[in-house]
Amino acid sequence: PNLFQGGEGPPRSEHDAIRVHGESAVSAEEASLLGHVAEALSQDGRASPMDTLASAYGGLVLLSDRMEDQNTWVMRRTMPAGDSERSWELHHLGDVALGEGLSLVVGHTGINAPTTNMVAGVAKRRSTDEGIDDAMNAIGTLVHRGLEALLAGDAEAVGRAMTENHLLLRRIGVSHPKLEALVSAALPTSLGAKLTGAGGGGCMIALTRNAKATSEAIELAGGRTWITPLGTPGARLEACPEGGLLRQD
Repeated sequence: PNLFQGGEGPPRSEHDAIRVHGESAVSAEEASLLGHVAEALSQDGRASPMDTLASAYGGLVLLSDRMEDQNTWVMRRTMPAGDSERSWELHHLGDVALGEGLSLVVGHTGINAPTTNMVAGVAKRRSTDEGIDDAMNAIGTLVHRGLEALLAGDAEAVGRAMTENHLLLRRIGVSHPKLEALVSAALPTSLGAKLTGAGGGGCMIALTRNAKATSEAIELAGGRTWITPLGTPGARLEACPEGGLLRQD
């Protein structure tokens, strides 16, 4: 998506074009913020800043309801939610150090599940099933356990946390039979696997030391796969169109 000056709307002239040069360039913080605004507008306000934070900064990021570490804290993000307000504390912890030979294999189910519908479904189930809140609280505890494992470089513990997280996400009703098939296919050759994103379809991920075997297993189960290293950088300018980009004078 384009990043417009001030986030107020589309550019009115070449002087309002994308800022990628010099002191006026869009920062990672601004890219994260504007990306989250755009995502929230497209999803009726039901959008976490996780994806846009990770895309802007790269490496290991953390969302929490409290400031976990002042040295890694980036900003507080707030958003209206009906008569109340949602708030997140955003952190950037830098690169992931889990040793050599580790990869994430992404498996796509081929099923499109709009995030807005999935989030609304969880909200509806919470009103009648008290176990949903218990599972969500357990996920919060598990995130901190997984974070400790990441910071300690314990890949096996990270994998176990991923698989446990998947079971909790299944409990709150955001899995899908195709996701279950891909996760089950990945587990024998990986350290852990889970659905990712809003669920209901979409993608799953597996942490593995044998990316080829895990990828093949997921594909045999009907998924489409991509293999990615850990700790990739955030948003950056890779190339310019012929003639360059418009910039402020």
